[in-house]
Amino acid sequence: MSLSAQAEEEKSIELPEIVVEGRVENPLSGLASPSFVPGTLTVPGVGEAQEALSRMPGAVTLVPAEDYEDTYAHNFEDVMDFTPGVYARKRFGAEVRLSVRGSGLSRSFHMRGLEILQDGVPYNLADGAADFQEVDPLIAQHIEVYKGGNGLRFGSVTLGGAINFVTPTGYTAEAENLVRIEGGSYGTARLHSQTARVYGDTDIFAAMTGNYVEGFREQEQEQSFRFSGNIGHRFNEHAETRFYVISNTVDQELPGTLTLAQAENNPEMANPGNVALDQQRNVRSIRVANKTALDLGDGALLEFGGYAGYKRLYHPIFRVLDYRGPLAGLFTRYTSEGTLGGHRNILTLGGDFSWSEVDAKQYANVSGSRGALAASGTQTATNLKLYAENQFYVVDDVALVAGLQGITSHRKFENDFAPAQNDSTDFTSVSPKAGALWDFAENAQAYANVTRSYEPPTFSELVQATVFQFVPLDPQRAVTFEIGTRGTGKTVAWDVALYRAEVKGELINFTVSPSIPASTFNAGETIHQGIEASLTLDIGAYGLGGVLPEGSRLLLEQAYMYSDFAFDGDPVYGDNKLAGMPPHVYAAALRYKSPAPNGLGWDIAPKIEWVPDGGYVDYANNLEAPGYATLGLEGGVDLVEGVRLFVDARNLTDEHYISTYSNITDATVAATNVFYPGEGRSVFAGLKIAF
Repeated sequence: MSLSAQAEEEKSIELPEIVVEGRVENPLSGLASPSFVPGTLTVPGVGEAQEALSRMPGAVTLVPAEDYEDTYAHNFEDVMDFTPGVYARKRFGAEVRLSVRGSGLSRSFHMRGLEILQDGVPYNLADGAADFQEVDPLIAQHIEVYKGGNGLRFGSVTLGGAINFVTPTGYTAEAENLVRIEGGSYGTARLHSQTARVYGDTDIFAAMTGNYVEGFREQEQEQSFRFSGNIGHRFNEHAETRFYVISNTVDQELPGTLTLAQAENNPEMANPGNVALDQQRNVRSIRVANKTALDLGDGALLEFGGYAGYKRLYHPIFRVLDYRGPLAGLFTRYTSEGTLGGHRNILTLGGDFSWSEVDAKQYANVSGSRGALAASGTQTATNLKLYAENQFYVVDDVALVAGLQGITSHRKFENDFAPAQNDSTDFTSVSPKAGALWDFAENAQAYANVTRSYEPPTFSELVQATVFQFVPLDPQRAVTFEIGTRGTGKTVAWDVALYRAEVKGELINFTVSPSIPASTFNAGETIHQGIEASLTLDIGAYGLGGVLPEGSRLLLEQAYMYSDFAFDGDPVYGDNKLAGMPPHVYAAALRYKSPAPNGLGWDIAPKIEWVPDGGYVDYANNLEAPGYATLGLEGGVDLVEGVRLFVDARNLTDEHYISTYSNITDATVAATNVFYPGEGRSVFAGLKIAF
């Protein structure tokens, strides 16, 4: 018997109305999600997480791991392709260009403008920078996406919001033991295993993944080993604690960017400069954490905990960057659901403190090895965030929401070679939030909100490239307006949001030359606005003239993202479009699921991704990236109980296309070798064994 089945026996929970082959329709994403397996005080189950997200008056999405279980889920693009609002496009390996609503859009390296977490423990350093290659999608039970100001519960103050990977526990894991073996194009081989146990009041979950990829391009080899584990203990039905360990070893070669002609005609080649310097990004990291939850009764829950870790980034690029140091943090959150004046009322209070210190050394790059020490310094960052939110139901189906968030951040830099260039600065702000949520029908909602975001610069912006001292930059501020609706019917599920963010001081990056990392400046005023939509239609429910066997399903899954980002009266660029984002992105899959009377079935899904216009590459709007369309096919079959074979085929027409690019100022004067080619035709296959 699986652990999920054991959990079902322990706790009986009424299933939502719409059931699809052992799954329930997800009103947040419009896609099928796992059936309601109860979680624990520290880690809710998928259904419980969906229920919590449905109470939020804003754009949020839950992505169950089952949505990408039949794919070679290697990076953020592989797991977010049907999550509108999240723009994730592969540069190389596990490295993607990751942006939500244009957050950190111009950043051509690493990541900014988003909080990336695993079980609420941030991958970001205290200054906001992150290497999301550390995240292993295979360890997730589900992924929670909080767009924009909806990331309040994690203290997120960014334009993009927060993405939280939630791992299984001994109670919610798919099986006591699971092994997954994969391989395919470009020398790809991956082995994943996990184990879960429940011993009385103590449960254990552990997972590890080893991955090797030779790479589609030259200078793209990747090797990684990731481990994630947690152990929880129930003191009683009102108190539980859980300890986590997360460890990562990631070695990634960097093939670099190409000219448009090179990317379209010879996409397998690497940038010669990257090869000469043997450019790489290698990460070693470990984090330990604790989360404790206390059920205080009468609808009140108190959660608190902390984390500590150490990270090293060995990064041969224009120089060899050798950055290492500790990080730590504390967090707490109190939620209470009761009544106020006879009306339902939900109160949330919380706060978190984070600290990191980086010993930042730069050496001459001698074919990928360290040469003479060229620069040395210490980067120290601290953040204190406090937040409060109250959700008051004026009537049974209408709630008004008000929130407030305060942040104070400290940045300090010490230059070991030139103490006169030592510097420190502080950033402090209070950001309000207001919104409304209307349950206008059963399983259907509408919402509206306005939020403010406030983002201090990261050290990559404050201490730029070879300039080993502070660069004067202001924080990025924005006010975002949002309206939307989500829900499910008998044959349809939808999630649509419209937003407009008025941004001041947007941190803009652009490529100076191929060998020097991006520089950053504050823009004046910019506008980020767009539409995020997903729609799933149960085509098979209409019968199709009896063509489909009884008990089968035919689902049309669609996601669309419209992005209109522009300067607003800039003295140099006027009202030009911001570089970096295609205006339209559309993805669709037609998924057929066979009948499974004995629990054994098969499914197949042809897929398409269409980007009709690649967007502007430069802020002067003189160069556009070409659009593209790619076709794929995925599917799986249950061979016997607990054994599943799956295949993931991509870019079936072997189209040469541009996946993404780095931003530049003006293509008529700046170097234009800034393009990352998309991968060619590829096929991956795997075998999953659960026992």
